[in-house]
Amino acid sequence: VVVFVVVGVVFVVLTPLELNGKRADGDTRPNFLFVFPDTLRAESFGGPYGNPVANVTPFLDAFAKNATVFTQAHVMHTQCSPSRCTMMTGRYMHVLGHRTQTHLVQGNEPNYFRSLKENGYHVEFLGKNDMFSADGFNVSVSHWEETIGFASGPNAFEFGEAGYYSFLNKGNAGVSPDSIQNGDRNAVVKAIEFLNSDPPEPFVLFLPTRGGHPPYGVMGEYQDKFDPDEVKKVLDLRPPKVPNKPKYMSFENGIPHYRNLTTLDEDFFYKIQSVYLGMISYTDYLFGEMVTALDALPLSANTTVFFSSDHGDFGGDYHLVEKWPGSVDDILTRVPLYIRTPHGSRGHVVDTPVQTADVLETMLDFAGINETFVRFGRSLKDELHGGSGDDSRFVFSEGGFYFNNEQMIEADECLSGGPKAIYYPRGLEEAQPNASPRVTMMRNRTVKFVYRPTGVCELYDVVSDPRELVNVYEDEKYASLRAEMTTQLLDWLLLTSDVTPQAQDSRGPPPFPHPIDTHCTNDTSTNMYTDTRRSYLDVNGVW
Repeated sequence: VVVFVVVGVVFVVLTPLELNGKRADGDTRPNFLFVFPDTLRAESFGGPYGNPVANVTPFLDAFAKNATVFTQAHVMHTQCSPSRCTMMTGRYMHVLGHRTQTHLVQGNEPNYFRSLKENGYHVEFLGKNDMFSADGFNVSVSHWEETIGFASGPNAFEFGEAGYYSFLNKGNAGVSPDSIQNGDRNAVVKAIEFLNSDPPEPFVLFLPTRGGHPPYGVMGEYQDKFDPDEVKKVLDLRPPKVPNKPKYMSFENGIPHYRNLTTLDEDFFYKIQSVYLGMISYTDYLFGEMVTALDALPLSANTTVFFSSDHGDFGGDYHLVEKWPGSVDDILTRVPLYIRTPHGSRGHVVDTPVQTADVLETMLDFAGINETFVRFGRSLKDELHGGSGDDSRFVFSEGGFYFNNEQMIEADECLSGGPKAIYYPRGLEEAQPNASPRVTMMRNRTVKFVYRPTGVCELYDVVSDPRELVNVYEDEKYASLRAEMTTQLLDWLLLTSDVTPQAQDSRGPPPFPHPIDTHCTNDTSTNMYTDTRRSYLDVNGVW
């Protein structure tokens, strides 16, 4: 053990030999492999998800035959960091305020990985963060490395051209998809090395890779794997200018306006979609490499495998690109979720709604850990053994901004790169008054309700209108349903609005004087490990 002290804080670091711990006698708890690529929307996958474009996810299509697939898995926020923080804590964003990309899980917050680590699991983390603060890492993760991304090539347009801000890149034919120059590939290589190194058990092996995160560009044959003309023959993108939609879809003051996309025709957005599918196909290939390596080892017999994502992507639908912090469209909230567990169901499909926090709750259940901190995930253990799930369940997602300190944190970060930076238009849009109003979404199998106190509200019959093209919120025929959903949303907010801390305090004063603790200071300075903020592209491993 290496112990060192920095400004009164003690760090304990395990040397490589000490990482190779063994199970205690009689400990048969399962290992967990959790592959969590960024920016994957469910409808772009094959098999039970129904993508009509063939051969996008051949490995996962085959994997599904030996796993359980959840066709209505939804994230609790549609941005990278808030989605991961809510998943990892099991708590909705409004409970603790993880509303921006830079307010992460703190060392004093309970979370699922911390519970697993404190109960004897080795937590190996290889990839993108957007989840833990520095202290959060120390108490929740055993070993971590940032290895993420792949080559997207240069922008397909020159600065000033329509399309420059579309995130469409040329790809990089000069870099092999198998090169460990690509962080996502390197993460898989390191993960396979971990599995082959007689690893400490039980373990959690977590791979948060880049996946489909824009820019839209990938290496080698994956850039042009799908011909836009062929994609267009079988896939209908959602049209632009759908009435009664929120402001971010507007051609006058929404994403198309700020990103200068309004003059681009539908063929351009099919090109966006085609490259996005190529990125997903590369991600599928990497997952196949990972699982094939696992299945060659005895470890596989006691390892449960999870595959999911933090949010989806517009991918050309509505003539939009990327995502938006106040959007809760299904193409952003609905993500793939595959789970394969030893002795579990094979080829099972669950159509009832679930949330991403349920993945981590399932890990605790399988590990036999009875945690006491309040959280809102549900174990999927029954579904993994043939159950159909809770048909009456609503799932929830949140987003948007109201206070200036949350709105302008993100806007200023996007603006900081100047006009040539690909995120600059998003900063301009987010900086506008009420540009991304606070929003809460609730959804079950038949209806979806979206409430924005200072923006456009939405109501959809997702049985007859699964693509969310007819907003019936203002339709008086749905007045009783609207009222019922509003009441249910109020009930949910009241019942989840706060959680009592784990620690209790003495009602008497401490002896005087009492030394101050660093956690009780109200220091608003940055906690970025360095004074330089990293660009969005750098954080996501884009090169």
